[in-house]
Amino acid sequence: MTDPAGTGIFDRLIGDWKFVREVPGKATMTGRARIAPTSDGWARYEETARVRLADGTTMTGSQSYLYHRLPQPANGFDVLFAENGELFERLEFCEAVDGRFQAEAERLCNDDRYVSKFALDADDLLSVEHRVTGPGKNYVVRTAYRRSGRSA
Repeated sequence: MTDPAGTGIFDRLIGDWKFVREVPGKATMTGRARIAPTSDGWARYEETARVRLADGTTMTGSQSYLYHRLPQPANGFDVLFAENGELFERLEFCEAVDGRFQAEAERLCNDDRYVSKFALDADDLLSVEHRVTGPGKNYVVRTAYRRSGRSA
C-alpha cells in the first residue's frame, strides 16, 4: 500500500474517528476523536471518552494534543501537549512489509519511559500502543481507531 502522492500520514489522519482503548486490569474506554487542521502544517487532536475503571466506576474524560507535520521528505508529525506546546513524541512513518505504515517513538519523563508504536493500514484502521515503565508505573495502553462512518 503506497501512500498516495502528496497525501502523507498527517493528511490521512485528518477527520473524525471512533476508538476503543484498553489499559489491561485498570480501565477500558470508548470514545470519539477529531483531528482538525488549525493552520498550515498544524492540527489539533481532541478526544472525549466514556471510561470504565476495573472496579466498575464510570466517568467521562477528554484529552487534547497538537500535531505538527514534519518537513518532507519525512512522513510524519510531532505530537505536542496542547496545554504547553511541549514535545511528547516525534512520529516518522515507514511502510512495513505488510503494507501498513508504522512509527515508533520513545520519551523519557523524569524516571518514566514511554515507548509508543503506531500502525495505519489501507482501511484507515489505526492502532496505537503506549508502554509505560518507571518506578511507580508499569502498564500498556492500547487504542484501536476506526474512521467514523465505517462499520466495525
